[in-house]
Amino acid sequence: MSSGPLAAPSPPEDGLFGFFRGGGWRRRLGFGLIALSCLLYGCLLLVPMAPLSTAGKVALSSLLVVTGEASFWIGGFILGREAIGRWRGALDPRRWLGGLRRSR
Repeated sequence: MSSGPLAAPSPPEDGLFGFFRGGGWRRRLGFGLIALSCLLYGCLLLVPMAPLSTAGKVALSSLLVVTGEASFWIGGFILGREAIGRWRGALDPRRWLGGLRRSR
């Protein structure tokens, strides 16, 4: 097995949570930004209860959506295609129900 610059990287640990562990600060930053985007989208549910005018609520909602999207895409860019593909595969509901088949 070669260990030169063209050698294939070692595969990540098995499982989704094994993938989250380890890594450097960039991986943590990427996952942190994606988690922040989820939090920002969750805050959208609180906007109707905010003591703001209608124009203020529209502005706040727009700000939350734009910052949430930016946070998600920047985090995805930092993590790279492999991490996002693996995360997407783990969150696919068709894999959760893999043993269940429709009978005809």
